[in-house]
Amino acid sequence: MGRCTASIHLPLSLVDEWIREDIPFMDLTTTILGIADKPARAHIVLREKAVICGLQEAGAVYRRLGAEVENEAPEGTWGEPGQEIMTLRGSGGQLHAGWRVAQTLVSIGSGVATYTRLMVEKAKKVNPKVVIAVARKAPPGLRHLYYHCVLCGGATLHRVGISDTVLVFPNHTRLARGIDKILEKIKEARSLIGERQVVIEVDSLDEALKVARSGVVDEVQLDHVEPDELREMVTKIRKVNNNIRIAVGGGISLKNIEEYAVTGVDVIVTSAPFWAKPIDLTTRIEGLG
Repeated sequence: MGRCTASIHLPLSLVDEWIREDIPFMDLTTTILGIADKPARAHIVLREKAVICGLQEAGAVYRRLGAEVENEAPEGTWGEPGQEIMTLRGSGGQLHAGWRVAQTLVSIGSGVATYTRLMVEKAKKVNPKVVIAVARKAPPGLRHLYYHCVLCGGATLHRVGISDTVLVFPNHTRLARGIDKILEKIKEARSLIGERQVVIEVDSLDEALKVARSGVVDEVQLDHVEPDELREMVTKIRKVNNNIRIAVGGGISLKNIEEYAVTGVDVIVTSAPFWAKPIDLTTRIEGLG
């Protein structure tokens, strides 16, 4: 996997909120020291190997503060300890105002991208066709960053919000009084659903087979099933409907993703990248002239 081409749109209101949290009024330190107006350059440097990500977000913060991005490494590529991945130029005040916010975004983002890349590589080594889809459990206010870095890590997004697809969970099924009622409703509303996908998460093999037989569902999702049991379920579902996609989620991480990938599922749903350890990196600021 090479350079990441995922492009993001960051609302200025979001960037402003990131900045406001860290600078509610002023930077007292640079003001007192008299260095707020001094020309300076900042360097973001890795301290460990990582898939580089979060530079778009960091750049947005610095630009909003009036600084200039001079150079940045390609996102989605591996970076090495000691590598300078972003260079910025501005006043001492601008660079210190963006320092901690931008560095944290890159640290978190690179952690997510790195963990995602490792999951994808492990899964595809044993099942080249499997899709790794990351669930929408990113912290509120940081979805732009997390989703961007999941894509740069080589995975896809399960869905980015509840307007994306019809995704029926057991909570919906209980409220609608059973899987049969759910399938009836979907058949009635199929024309309203249009091109959007229909996915149903089930609680049992019986429900999975009903969903597969219905002919109106694109994907059946199994949850918290052990790999050995999952393999048997996949075989039985395929006999009923060989065209329906089969997904599995629940407790899948770097430790066990290979066990799930070899079962023959089409999609592995995970939120594990969102809990990845941030990458260790630093920012050096120096005066010019």
